[in-house]
Amino acid sequence: MGNVKVVTTMPQMAVAIREKVRTRDISQAMKGMFQELMPLLERDVRCVGPPFAYYHSWSDDEIDMEIGFPIVGEGVSKGRVHPFQLPSVKAATLVHEGAYDKLMGSYNVIMEWMKANGKRPADFMWEEYLNSPEEVPPEKLLTRLIWPFE
Repeated sequence: MGNVKVVTTMPQMAVAIREKVRTRDISQAMKGMFQELMPLLERDVRCVGPPFAYYHSWSDDEIDMEIGFPIVGEGVSKGRVHPFQLPSVKAATLVHEGAYDKLMGSYNVIMEWMKANGKRPADFMWEEYLNSPEEVPPEKLLTRLIWPFE
């Protein structure tokens, strides 16, 4: 559990798309949302950090998520794309190295750390994708998990 770090995030403006999707469809839905956002990054906003998936809520069947990019400025509203602000929170973080389908193991590490340290996890969390599956093999993917706590 030594890989878990506590950070205080700063508020960060972003552009994002929010959608509720079936858990089994998350990968395909994320891909589509990122593709929908890409044209805006090329002409309407300036990206200043890694893409993210913000999870408002989740269950075994459905996930309410927001996919986006941190930007400079206030953002734009076009179609399903809207301004979104990542919050300022105190959070447990961990950088997961490996395939996306192995993320639950790293989330379990954070949950165990919270339990051991008397922290109550927030009802939301987000992931930042530090590299791309188009650039590196699955075992080299880096994903920062950010899970706020009370």
